Amino acid sequence: MDNRLSAIILHDVKNVLGELEGRLETLAQEPDKAGAEEAHRACVGLRRKLIAFLTLYKASSLGLHAHVESVPVEDFLKTLIRDHRNAAIMPVLSADSMPALGFFDEHLVGLAMESAIHNAARFAKSSIEIGCTGKDGELIFCVRDDGPGLGTAEAKPSTGLGMELCRAVAEAHERNGRRGSVSLADHPGGGAIFELRLP
Repeated sequence: MDNRLSAIILHDVKNVLGELEGRLETLAQEPDKAGAEEAHRACVGLRRKLIAFLTLYKASSLGLHAHVESVPVEDFLKTLIRDHRNAAIMPVLSADSMPALGFFDEHLVGLAMESAIHNAARFAKSSIEIGCTGKDGELIFCVRDDGPGLGTAEAKPSTGLGMELCRAVAEAHERNGRRGSVSLADHPGGGAIFELRLP
């Protein structure tokens, strides 16, 4: 793993922990439901970030190996949606051209899709759509938001951890000499679209 990226991520984790410590100290003195929910969201985000970091560390030091098995695609995506039921913007399922089964590592692809949904939520105005299609021998998972599109300036810039994680997950899927890939682009209808393509 790139030392610069590692340093940025660990610095970011340290900052989040510091902010969380302050919130919990305030909550201990003045219990508040909204404050507790905010602290919980911070914990979930921190856990996601640490899992992504550890997965990338494993990929760079030991290699990431996909345990490919048959997975019901719609059930997989519905579980992702259910896991985001408390989010400010809940993802919706696009069932267009969805294959019944896919062959992929459910855990790794779940991590990548969670990261992509989390990223979309940072920019979406009111909707996030997730789906999966099959085309030209590839399984294509996508996450689309209705935000301003790529190139949007943020008050707190992203570390890039999520996209690196998605790339590592994609490349861990290999079949007949072909490896998976990821892309992030402006959508012609507005917003951005993320695609995870698996052979």
